[in-house]
Amino acid sequence: MEQLLEKTIACVRAAGEIVRGGSRELSVEEKGFANYVTNIDLAVQSALNRALRELEPEAEFISEENETNEYATRKAKWILDPIDGTTNLIHGYPHVAISVAYVGPDRRFGIVYNPFNDELFTALSDSGAWLNGERLSVSRNDEAQACIFGFGFPYDRKVSAPTMFRAAEKVFSACQDLKRKGPASLDLAYVAAGRIDGYFELDLNVWDVAAGLILLEEAGGRATDWEGKPIQSAMARIDLIATNGLVHEELRALVRSAG
Repeated sequence: MEQLLEKTIACVRAAGEIVRGGSRELSVEEKGFANYVTNIDLAVQSALNRALRELEPEAEFISEENETNEYATRKAKWILDPIDGTTNLIHGYPHVAISVAYVGPDRRFGIVYNPFNDELFTALSDSGAWLNGERLSVSRNDEAQACIFGFGFPYDRKVSAPTMFRAAEKVFSACQDLKRKGPASLDLAYVAAGRIDGYFELDLNVWDVAAGLILLEEAGGRATDWEGKPIQSAMARIDLIATNGLVHEELRALVRSAG
C-alpha cells in the first residue's frame, strides 16, 4: 500500500503541473448557477484517470466530473476531485486543491495537494497524516471561544444557504473567528494540521471530502454529520462537521441550533 501511495503522489504532483501551466488559459463552462467546470478540471481528471487506472486497473472511479457514479459497489475505489475550488481558480485566487482518495478493502489513503503553494497533505490508514513530510496533529483547543472554525456555502442557495448563514452566525458568536476559503478538502486538511479547530458545511459530495476525512482521522480528529452520525464513503451527499474532537459536540450544538 505504501508503494501505491507513493506512485499516486507522483501522479498528483504531475497533475499539479497542469494546473500551474494552464491557469492563465482558462475556458469556463457553467454547469449551474455559480457552479463551473474549466478546461483545467477536465484535463486534470483525464490525466488522473489514465494514470490511476494503470496503477489499480480494477478500482472504480467516483469523481465530480463523471456523468454517473457508483457509490455502493464493493470494489476498491478512487474518489477524486480534479479541482476543488474551481471558482477560486477562475478568479486567480490560489486556494485550490487536487483531492484523491483510495479506499480499498483493507486500507485507504488520502492526498490533498495545493499546486500553487506546493503543500502536499497525505495520510495512510493506521500510519498517520503528513504535510510535506512533517507529521500532523489536530489542535488541542477544547472550548469554542478559543477556536477558529472554517465553513462553506453550498451550491443550493435557496434551500441550504439560509441554514448555513444562520449556523455561521451562531458559531461566530461563540468562537474567535470564522474562515471561509472554498475548498472543503483544504478545510479538512487545515483541521488535520491544527490550523483551524473545526469545519462545517451542508450538502457536500463524497469527492469533496473523502481524502480530507482520511487526513483528519489519521491526525486524531473527528467527523460526523450534523446529527452526530458517522460519515460513510458510500454516501452521495454529506452534511459535515469535522473537528479536533475536543470541541465537536460544542460545535455540533451550535450549528444544530440554527434549525
